[in-house]
Amino acid sequence: MTQTQAATAETCDQYLRQGREFLAQGDLASASASGWQAAVIVMAGYAGPGAEFNFTDAAQRLVKDNRGHTAAEWVVSAMALSDNAGYDWLDSEGVARRLEDVQRLVNLVFDIANPPNDDEALLRRAWACLANGSLAVASEKGWEAATYAAKAYATAMGHDQIRSNYLSQVTRLLRKEPGGNQVGNWSMSASMLHENAAGDPDWLDTEIVRNDLEDVSKLVEHIRALVKADGNPSRSSNV
Repeated sequence: MTQTQAATAETCDQYLRQGREFLAQGDLASASASGWQAAVIVMAGYAGPGAEFNFTDAAQRLVKDNRGHTAAEWVVSAMALSDNAGYDWLDSEGVARRLEDVQRLVNLVFDIANPPNDDEALLRRAWACLANGSLAVASEKGWEAATYAAKAYATAMGHDQIRSNYLSQVTRLLRKEPGGNQVGNWSMSASMLHENAAGDPDWLDTEIVRNDLEDVSKLVEHIRALVKADGNPSRSSNV
């Protein structure tokens, strides 16, 4: 990520954190304005320097070139926040859900510029989203980190037969590895994050998401150590 992109990411994160703070205070119009500002900043970055910026034009290009209908929903959520800043027609749940969508929009733009190429990059984004109060998106990124690590393990250990349900199948293999007694708990935490990603933002709990992310971080670290040890000739395989 370039220095300019990093500064833009931090600015978007600041506005999203601010939006969550306003939401907690019940100031839905200000929360909406902050979320909209984050969306404008990230889309201006996507349009590129020197371009005559128009949010709708940039959003149409993003939707066409990258994620289709899903990205379109996130754009619509951002525009709904813009409307709500002036007309205050959304309730708290509606603002919360649309702030999550703006977080997803921000993530998409930065993932396009700097595709996450390992589980650590996904975890870093998960922790950043947690800091912004975007619990569903933090959960989503945490789950992606766990499945990325599981796929890396399957590939490194030659388990080419695994094609889907990577985490479930790899968990069974990891339990047979040295130090595998905690893997089941860590994997369960990853599965809980997967459920959170589609959950109602109002019932997600910050401490629970944080604890689950800590478990996924341990899972990723454990898998990395096993894959690294696989290159050691003295390692005796148990799988």
